Amino acid sequence: MQDFRSQRPAPASFADPAAGDAGEAPCAGEIWRSRADPAEAVMVLRCGADAVDYAWLDRDAADGRTPLAHWAQRFEVVLEQADHTHATPVRRHWLIDTQAERLRGARVLELGAHTGGLTQALLVHAAQVVAVENNPRCVRHLRERFGERLGIVAGDMHHALWDLGQDRFDVVVCAGVLYHSAHPFLLLEAMAHLRPRAILIDTLDDGVAELRVAVPNLVNSCNYRYNRRPDCGYSMVLGERLIAGAMARLGYGAMQRIDTAAATIAPERDSAYFQQWRRSLSAWFLRDGAA
Repeated sequence: MQDFRSQRPAPASFADPAAGDAGEAPCAGEIWRSRADPAEAVMVLRCGADAVDYAWLDRDAADGRTPLAHWAQRFEVVLEQADHTHATPVRRHWLIDTQAERLRGARVLELGAHTGGLTQALLVHAAQVVAVENNPRCVRHLRERFGERLGIVAGDMHHALWDLGQDRFDVVVCAGVLYHSAHPFLLLEAMAHLRPRAILIDTLDDGVAELRVAVPNLVNSCNYRYNRRPDCGYSMVLGERLIAGAMARLGYGAMQRIDTAAATIAPERDSAYFQQWRRSLSAWFLRDGAA
């Protein structure tokens, strides 16, 4: 494998841990399940040399702190929430498989590949796929899952994109990423800086036209930040009008929506997350003058 450079969730259940050495220190933004009660889980807020600070996801309770030495005795890592896992095949169909013509033969950069739910389909259609991922456990999982087929940039996308060089990728896929960031405009600028012919943006804006500031108890803003603490605890949710305006200024004036409102899922696998995704923005932004 080529290495290119060295509102608050409310999950009802959790998928099996997908990767990693649970003895490894937890990372901010990771979900860990309680060993005493697997129906309950926490989000890691910060991990210091001696202790881990966390917030409960599935019940109203005070944030907690556990000595690092006792952490793995109380919790086990979970890389996927069940509602996300159930929604992934549908998202993969609408965002990737139905868009195969745009991807066929392309050099694709995927932001925040996580455990590879969309990557799996990108590798089928594209000529080359490179993933940017900052979670060490997810990086290890991606390497084990896809091997030499997937190039990986292990690092924070807020920084890493600026180092990749222009005209290296035909398509950038930014799915399920933008709304986690406290610096979403920086990510839009970084993607446009790469000069791909097309950028796919899929973001949970929940139908917001312009801007909403989410204060999710530090939860959603931990994964895609500068990794400096203390964290301010805010993520900025950009709506369709703001994203379209920003992309037009960056040279991507043509927006073509994907009709995810038509997506369906089995009733037993439905969730608030899936319904929010259906009414949110999924769209291609095409570079001005690109074929």
